[in-house]
Amino acid sequence: MLRSALALTMLACSSIAGANAGDWMAADAGALHPPEPAREFRAVWVASVQNIDWPSAKDLSVEKQKAEIVRNVDGLAKMNFNAVLLQVRPSCDALYPSTLEPWSEYLTGASGKAPDDPAYDPLAIWIEECHRRGIDVHVWINPYRARHFKATSPDAPSHISNTNPSIVKSYDNYEWLDPGEPEAVEHTMKVVMDIVSRYDIDGVAIDDYFYPYPKEGVPFPDDESYQKYVTKLKAEAPEGTAVRPLARDLWRQDNINRFVERFYTDIKKAKPHVLVGIAPFGIWRPGNPEGIKGMDAVARLHADAKYWLANGWLDYLSPQLYWSVDSVPQNFARLLVWWASVNSKDRHLWPSLYTSRINQQSEDPTKNWIPDEIVRQITITRERATNPGIATPGQIHFSLKVMLENRGGINTALMASYEQPALVPETAWSSDPAFAATGWEALIASDAEKTALAWKPWELPTMPSRWVLWVRRGEAWTTTILPGTRGGETFETKGADAVVLAPVSRTGTVGKQRAWTVSSPR
Repeated sequence: MLRSALALTMLACSSIAGANAGDWMAADAGALHPPEPAREFRAVWVASVQNIDWPSAKDLSVEKQKAEIVRNVDGLAKMNFNAVLLQVRPSCDALYPSTLEPWSEYLTGASGKAPDDPAYDPLAIWIEECHRRGIDVHVWINPYRARHFKATSPDAPSHISNTNPSIVKSYDNYEWLDPGEPEAVEHTMKVVMDIVSRYDIDGVAIDDYFYPYPKEGVPFPDDESYQKYVTKLKAEAPEGTAVRPLARDLWRQDNINRFVERFYTDIKKAKPHVLVGIAPFGIWRPGNPEGIKGMDAVARLHADAKYWLANGWLDYLSPQLYWSVDSVPQNFARLLVWWASVNSKDRHLWPSLYTSRINQQSEDPTKNWIPDEIVRQITITRERATNPGIATPGQIHFSLKVMLENRGGINTALMASYEQPALVPETAWSSDPAFAATGWEALIASDAEKTALAWKPWELPTMPSRWVLWVRRGEAWTTTILPGTRGGETFETKGADAVVLAPVSRTGTVGKQRAWTVSSPR
């Protein structure tokens, strides 16, 4: 048994010749006190709609699409990002094989046309390439949009607008699932749970599109679904009971509240480690905090993110704080602190930043940002992380394209801000008991130049998201964050006198540590 385990260790580092495992002895990790690894959520929105980010065009070959995935993920890993929010359902379509909705036109130029030559699963490739580099994948779902106003191809026969047109409404050149139709909610939830059940994702995110942004003077056409609600309410009421239907706006708000509750509950029941995120419009209601002006998201979109926070129906909130630090009517820092003040359940608060506003070439000079604006916003999220309601620092950048273009030199600025790798913050309320109970072993061996560690990779569903490796040389510790898919690592032997290795769960909990010391470091 020992001999075969040593052979595994040697296989993990074939450059070691004549290694002597006896130099190292098992030690008490608790007595060594390695430093806590850095924690910060560093993510980017990856928009597929209108080919904003990926794929960069509708007519790319499969090989070019795959090459873009690898290039994108390599670039993010180099900048020490640790998560992507990948748009996989922009308009009741799919950027992955689905029996529920047609392939997206943004992959092949035509709704319902599969990528082929060869056929492949884009979402599976994104997950594989990201996890190989220690980057989490959150799928980004648009729950109600059924067609974008700039879409060019006809909707496929399998599209919901053709299979169940009664629940799809036309509004301001868009097509929209009616949130007041129970069948619309059922369809969206089937899509969501299909993804959650089939893919090894780390999170599911929705943005600010619930009811559509209103066109002045044009009401959303939901008379039919509202009347169904009133009729059903009367039919179910006991005889002689007065029926008081909700006013239209409150009914719409209730539709979204119930959807958000179900969205969170069903995902967490199926896979507790999958994080649920929502990125609402950055202003809840004007005057909150005092002096803030702008659209009322509750009145106009029927989206009450403050209510969702109070009920704990999400793991992270990412209000779209798309205004500058110096703006008065919509101030980044004041809005962030306000959202923190209503975060009574201490959910993660990771704002979305409008990084794409850099060099936007707008006639309005306040919309032509320089990278320093984003650096200041990152700094503020870190400084405010000690405030109640902002327990963990983090940001989500919109969107990947600005980094692909290195607009204004933003990549250099981000590499300076994200100088060292960081773990995703712990989501303690969704801890995984199975992970804590999983045992594991590792072997270590050295020669004069290299030390090798090897361990058996874990299987799903308890597979770690990361491994943390600490190496001590004298009084100094070096911390390395490794992908959860790894089964070994090597480092320089010179001066090393203590090693600690620990897995990190999908919810960010550091698991059981293994440690080794050597009496006479080389």
